[in-house]
Amino acid sequence: MAHALSMDGKGADKMTLKNALFEVEFRCHFNNADDAYQTLPFMRSCLHRQVVWTGTFYGLELFQSGRVLRITDVVEGEDTQCYIVWKEPDTGKFANIRQEIVEDITTGVVNSTIMSLLGGRERVLTKNEAIQELERLGYYRFMSWMGTDLTGYYGPYDINVKLMSCALLKWPFLVEIEKIAETKEEAIRCEQALYKLCDQLRLQSRLVREEPPSLLYDNVFNPKSKAD
Repeated sequence: MAHALSMDGKGADKMTLKNALFEVEFRCHFNNADDAYQTLPFMRSCLHRQVVWTGTFYGLELFQSGRVLRITDVVEGEDTQCYIVWKEPDTGKFANIRQEIVEDITTGVVNSTIMSLLGGRERVLTKNEAIQELERLGYYRFMSWMGTDLTGYYGPYDINVKLMSCALLKWPFLVEIEKIAETKEEAIRCEQALYKLCDQLRLQSRLVREEPPSLLYDNVFNPKSKAD
């Protein structure tokens, strides 16, 4: 089936530029959680939210073109939420810079920006309806994962921090440090600030340029890379 969105992304330009914030982030690998806390002790004061998540990726060709289309279930305590996520290609140099749209579809969504972007029905009432609509458009699941995040905000550096644990990745323990920007120009300034912070915290030897979904893709489709 032909995709509603061309692989060069031309159909997405206006919508993502108008509606999507920029996430600007870098990540580092650690042997375990204790290693991360010893290296970045400020995390002990800010990582207070724990969530367990399961994510499924749709549209292999989209992913190979640099985009991300994902449905994620997030469990926090007794509360479960479901989100559909769209990410534009990474435009960063030091950090990863992506425009991102996140929509809560736990109880459905009436005017879905992501579905409209893909050329589908904008009204979906359930997660299953969203999956069916993606498949109708030709975007099928091709990989899944699950893991645990500890997240928080650290004011002195004005950063969002996440300690991610996922056994399927080459580096099972990653710390992501993130800033959010409203414009491309602001995103570039955030990237520069994160570069200086990385240098200040002496994290260069731990840097991982590949994003977690790319690490998962390598493990699923090129398992030899995990042993390299």
